[in-house]
Amino acid sequence: MTPTLKRNYKVLIYFTLLFTFSQTNAQKQNLKEKTLERFGFKEHSIPVENDTIYYYVHQKKNSKPDKVVIYLQGTTPIPLPFFEIEKTEKGNKYFQYFSSDYNLLNESYLYVIISLPGTPAVKGYGTLNLEKYNSLNALDYRVFAADIVINHITKHILKPKKLIVYGHSEGAFVAPKLATTNNKITHLGVWGGSALPDFFDFILFERKSNLRGEQSDSITQLNIDKTINLFKTVAKDSLNTSPSNENEITEYTNKRWWSYAEPTINHLIKIDIPIYIQLGTEDESSPIETNYLIPLEFARLGKNNLSFNVCIGCDHGFVNVKTGKDNWPAIFKEFIEWTEK
Repeated sequence: MTPTLKRNYKVLIYFTLLFTFSQTNAQKQNLKEKTLERFGFKEHSIPVENDTIYYYVHQKKNSKPDKVVIYLQGTTPIPLPFFEIEKTEKGNKYFQYFSSDYNLLNESYLYVIISLPGTPAVKGYGTLNLEKYNSLNALDYRVFAADIVINHITKHILKPKKLIVYGHSEGAFVAPKLATTNNKITHLGVWGGSALPDFFDFILFERKSNLRGEQSDSITQLNIDKTINLFKTVAKDSLNTSPSNENEITEYTNKRWWSYAEPTINHLIKIDIPIYIQLGTEDESSPIETNYLIPLEFARLGKNNLSFNVCIGCDHGFVNVKTGKDNWPAIFKEFIEWTEK
């Protein structure tokens, strides 16, 4: 083969590979868009320094909304995407990993969800970047991202007469601080959260276990001492973005733990817009006991912008632990009705 033919052959191989790669990426993008469309969502992106914030908007067909609802989800050490496609012999199956609250809204609402850093909206269609997630996953970043999204929506999509934010689990810690930052929010939902930091909750769970007779006084105190010492370790190395257990990615980073160390009650009492607290008595992630501080503190300060709601017998997701009844949809409807009063 002559040098010219070799060169032409290499060029042909290069463009063949480039075309195949481009075609594969186009097919992936097409499947991602089809998945979002299947659930009625449209992707928006906002470039920021060293990152891009993605959010997803659900709008009913041919509607002219004048209100916005933003959901701040909880998370885990390895974050979940919003959606997933599973290829089967009979075709594709589609999954959604958050509640379909948007289906309970009428045509006057936009519904918005915000991606976590480094986390693709559709599993397999975008790479989960755990390094980025671990480096950015902290209270202030989530507040920053949500604040940017609110400002982007109100500038480019809609100037709503009502802007409702509700956060669940970790999102219940994000929402109150966000409301102290962004004055466009008109109503706030705080679901399945805690008035005090995670580490206090861990101590409380130890005491509850002791009171139930599940462990001795000495074991309980030993575990509490370990928890306090662990928090001291986190405090000394609070900017560390490596997972706490480096052999297995099973825990959050020190940076994440430390960012949520300030009691949520400190943010809640600064807020003057209407607040809707929702809790479950059988919550094993965020114990209800610390939250009774909230109505007491609001009463002490003479604040009357609080609605304090308890689901009897309900777990972290508001499912009744005895009957299995899912109370989340009814609670969401009541929450939206509350914002309309």
